[in-house]
Amino acid sequence: EKEGRSVVVTREPGGNAVAEKIRELLLDRASVMEDMTEAYLYAAARAEHVRAVILPALARGQVVLCDRFIDSSVAYQGAGRQLGMEEVAALNAMAVGGTMPDITVYLRMPADAALSRRLSASEPDRLERQKADFFSRTGQAYERLFAGQEKRVMTVNAAQSIERVTQEMLDGLDERLNRLDV
Repeated sequence: EKEGRSVVVTREPGGNAVAEKIRELLLDRASVMEDMTEAYLYAAARAEHVRAVILPALARGQVVLCDRFIDSSVAYQGAGRQLGMEEVAALNAMAVGGTMPDITVYLRMPADAALSRRLSASEPDRLERQKADFFSRTGQAYERLFAGQEKRVMTVNAAQSIERVTQEMLDGLDERLNRLDV
């Protein structure tokens, strides 16, 4: 915004009324569901979000800053839930109809440290209550997903102070956005 860009900030699951209702169901500690149901609900929320929020914003020439996207489902449901990374990627490819980020920020941090930092902020949701092996599989999946993806993925050492992480992200995003404008 400081550079004169119009920015839409959104999140997944969520982003609009329908996707937010799906988010509530997915993250509610009282929700009990099959792993495949979870994967489909994330994809459904994403399909709604892309068509109702992201594509209209892009059509208006806005920059979309989205907290999480397909990579999260591939890592969490594909590897964490052991549904298959390729299978979950295919499901979500249908959901987004080719819409993919130009830049992805990967906040790399050991799973136990990331969970500890997250839990210090609020009560754990349904996913955050999983066992350590779930988070280990998820972290390993992110590493596999992002290996060799330096053009799209900007990796930041998230084990640093939050202030330092924020500054690295902002600096890296400025550089990458300027390259996209060329």
